[in-house]
Amino acid sequence: MKKILLLITLSISFQFIDAQVLMNDNFNSLNTGNISTEITGTVAGQGGYFLFSSNGGSATSPTTSTNAGVSNSQIVATGNASKGILLEGPNGNLGSRFVWKDGLPALWSARTANNNIIELEIDINPGAGTTTSKNVFGVYIYNAAFDKVLVGFTVSAATRELFLVCYSTPAPDPVDNWSYSLAAAPGIQLPANTFSRIGISYNVTTGQTRIKAPGIAAAGLTLAGSSAGTAPAEIDFLSFSGSTSTAPNTSSTTMVMDNLTVRASATDTLLDNAIFDSETTTFSVSPNPAKDLITITNSDNISVNSISITDLNGRTVKQNTYSNETNVQVNISDLSSGVYMMNITSEKGSVTKKIIKN
Repeated sequence: MKKILLLITLSISFQFIDAQVLMNDNFNSLNTGNISTEITGTVAGQGGYFLFSSNGGSATSPTTSTNAGVSNSQIVATGNASKGILLEGPNGNLGSRFVWKDGLPALWSARTANNNIIELEIDINPGAGTTTSKNVFGVYIYNAAFDKVLVGFTVSAATRELFLVCYSTPAPDPVDNWSYSLAAAPGIQLPANTFSRIGISYNVTTGQTRIKAPGIAAAGLTLAGSSAGTAPAEIDFLSFSGSTSTAPNTSSTTMVMDNLTVRASATDTLLDNAIFDSETTTFSVSPNPAKDLITITNSDNISVNSISITDLNGRTVKQNTYSNETNVQVNISDLSSGVYMMNITSEKGSVTKKIIKN
């Protein structure tokens, strides 16, 4: 099910406000290798993540997929001493993979009153986009019954096209989980072999969904969903076969995701220069503007876990990780002159700072 999303309401928020970090994971503390030792989703693996991997199929819809296994989800090195999560899709016409961590309902219930927007940001590397595989990869936020995608996105391995997914009612079609192209053909295509930061959000009160990504205006694209009043219950990394009757899938491929952040907010802060946790406001970045080195300091002895720098198109251009360091230096001499967003992840949460490279 796919629709073209062309008539979209745009809105711009200039408010840099506090929001609560619900989940934050850069996967660097996990061991390289398989996330789980089983594929039924019943036993937690590394970092508390579960894996469900299936070849799909039944007596009425036979499958040609044969590669479901624990190797479908792995922790892999992504460069600059960083790690990410790799998913491998099915190698035939049916099948799926889901990776998730329990606990979101409790985190959501404990949020501050009026923070009724759940926001998710993640870096994804779509690969070269020259594969013959029809696999699609993405992230969904589900309701408790797992029959509604409150908001999500997918990326086509073959074309690197980005899609918005949500439970909605695109007239004259019935309400269902629909996938939307974000522009006329060939759509919004992510850069090849590059990590791009994708942001999606869902407003529980209004049902509105939003997506921000490279190639989309800074305000993002919004769509009225049909799930107003439904609380988020689970976040899944996922991959599907992508096969259709006219274009059957016959091979598998992989994508890598990194730097997951999930927040509860009262207004739109996706990919903004916004403070995500009030306890991290003591971080200072200097000099700014800078030419070569930027020093990150704080007066509260908060340890920096990692930094990532993205350009204004949402592409991740630098990633560094640290261990028990409260003051760190970042070399930006290799970056082109311009404005960037630096996300600082700490033991207390995350904060994003705007930096200028001379």
